[in-house]
Amino acid sequence: MTEFGLGAYLVERGVLSREQVEQALQAQTVYGGRLGTNLVELGLLSLDDVGEHLAASSGFAVAPKEWLEAPDEMALAAVPRELAERHKALPLRIDAAGLHVAFLDPEEERVRGAIARAVRRPVRPYVLPELRMLYLLERHLGIARPVRFMNVARRLERVRRRAAADDAELPEEVRLRAELGIRPLASDEDLIDESSFAELHQRLNTARERAQGGPPPGAAASDADDELLLDEALPEDGAKAAEPASVAADALALEEELASAADRDAAARAALALALRHVRAAALFVVHRGMVMGLLGAGEALEPRIEGILVPADADSIFARVVASGEVFRGAPPATGLDARVLRALGRAGACELALLPIAMRGRVVNLLYVDGGPRPIAATALGALRALADCVAHAYEQLILQRKKRADV
Repeated sequence: MTEFGLGAYLVERGVLSREQVEQALQAQTVYGGRLGTNLVELGLLSLDDVGEHLAASSGFAVAPKEWLEAPDEMALAAVPRELAERHKALPLRIDAAGLHVAFLDPEEERVRGAIARAVRRPVRPYVLPELRMLYLLERHLGIARPVRFMNVARRLERVRRRAAADDAELPEEVRLRAELGIRPLASDEDLIDESSFAELHQRLNTARERAQGGPPPGAAASDADDELLLDEALPEDGAKAAEPASVAADALALEEELASAADRDAAARAALALALRHVRAAALFVVHRGMVMGLLGAGEALEPRIEGILVPADADSIFARVVASGEVFRGAPPATGLDARVLRALGRAGACELALLPIAMRGRVVNLLYVDGGPRPIAATALGALRALADCVAHAYEQLILQRKKRADV
């Protein structure tokens, strides 16, 4: 429970306010990473501070700096690389006491046991912050960091270098925020608060009802609604449209899986599975710190691991335009420019038509859902269902944020 214990510890000790920890928990839910990583990104704690507080809250020591800088070669060779990558474990030293290993969560007996069985030695655990762990795994074992964490590390290094040459007597927290181009949420600002709870649920229910066949009873349908409901509503042979009960049940199960997802990645997998009921290929992108970053892909010839795909949020791109406007894009794939390169990277350059749907929380676009129909256009009825899906994802994030706040007891 190191991750959630950290938040409660910081509040109880007066290191951070309850509101500051809640800001980091919200950012963690939407953008990924661990709580400590998001605290560093928000400029609320330094990386060294995170390490010290993780050690104090968990009862496990931070590994000696000289061990982290130069791990023992025998220790590195003792743990299979795949095991180190899967469990985020960095072997450091071998001595009479056993194998000394740094973990993200040294409290997890299952992980410690897996390492101990692999090396046939007792394991002596230490704790390490996520940003430092991922950097050292790449440096010492060649395990590549996801782009999201590389960007944070590079920015922090630039901050440290500038701060070292800066004589201004500004607090480190202020310099971090200014240099990273970020700010914590204001005291009256939140990604999700109770006042927006009812509004979000109403939008979710409205979108779902429209996707299933019409507006809520008594509501007047707009021309746009008519288009969504009528376009390609019948199969090509003119037979009455009907969805098998098993297919409907499968969709309901996936929707429930999305709503009850344990974390962002589980929500992403369920969302893409639902999207693939209507299109040939789908992908989720995270909008974070001025970048649109690939998160996960699924479907026809689309590589699942798309973390390396990056689009600046201020670039000349349909991705950037959807982020800025919050409006759905639907049209032919661009044949030139940055968008064409992104589609080639996705393996979707030959699609007939694509759509980009924003996933927003309180007016802030946090994800983009990419879909295409392969050699066929995207049915307007499918687009209506995908709009409902975007609201379902926002609702799932809301639930995750509330759960994280409750589990962190802040």
